[in-house]
Amino acid sequence: MANEERGPGFGTGLILGSIIGALAGIILTPKPGDETRAKVMEKTAGIRQKAEDITVEARERLREAIEEGRVVANRMRTGQKNDTPEESPSENDDKPSK
Repeated sequence: MANEERGPGFGTGLILGSIIGALAGIILTPKPGDETRAKVMEKTAGIRQKAEDITVEARERLREAIEEGRVVANRMRTGQKNDTPEESPSENDDKPSK
């Protein structure tokens, strides 16, 4: 015959476990979305500023590269030689020969 008097058993453990689980859930629940977003924005402000600075610099360099490409393409179309100041004969005359 099974023992009918088990004392505090499965039912008590189930109720106690449910109460502890509910309390842990309430205590460990993350903050509301607005507070979390504000905290994330605060923590990442420096990173976002650096990213914006890099983006501005990259856009400027890209504009310069595009303009330089247009100049080179125009020279190639017209058949002109690339005479940059470093290659001009006047500067080479000032340098001593090796």
